[in-house]
Amino acid sequence: MESMIAEKYCLEKVTYPDRMDEIGVLRVRAWINEPGANPLFFSNRTWIEPLDQTAYHWVITRNGVIVAAARMNIHETIETAPYSFLLPKNESRFRFENQTIASFSRMVIDPQFRGNGFAEQLDRARIRMAEKKKVDVIVASTQLNFRIRALTKLGFSTVCELRNAPERPDWPLFFMQYDLKKQFADVPAGLSL
Repeated sequence: MESMIAEKYCLEKVTYPDRMDEIGVLRVRAWINEPGANPLFFSNRTWIEPLDQTAYHWVITRNGVIVAAARMNIHETIETAPYSFLLPKNESRFRFENQTIASFSRMVIDPQFRGNGFAEQLDRARIRMAEKKKVDVIVASTQLNFRIRALTKLGFSTVCELRNAPERPDWPLFFMQYDLKKQFADVPAGLSL
């Protein structure tokens, strides 16, 4: 157990395949009724991907039931990060050369439990892990304006707008980055993080 969010909520890191079926079911349940969601994409009971096998996963539970989840993968090149196939083949790709990359993806919160600050808790847990793993940059993609604002508040910046993602094809997808090297360089000498 990593930390307590509230008396009845628990944030914990889990390892594949532990609780993966529950996480996959939550992904579908959290997204299937969102505006613009592609019903064919969400036609399966669970949403589990090959990247889940090598990812770090976090869940927030309430009385043992998962109400939120998120994952992070580490990549040697940008080509293996989620949605990288949508990146333009110009400077957007060039900026990630020779860097170890962490990707934040598949954050889902049960619609009944949104508004409790779980996204920020999951983001901060993943940033801490990326720092421990000494990655150079974190990337994330989102179609949601409130997520863009939340990630920007944490230090992310928008790299570019991508062609639309298969899950929600009519909405723009924004590719964002958090430069860990720059974050550490911005800390004045004598201060610790």
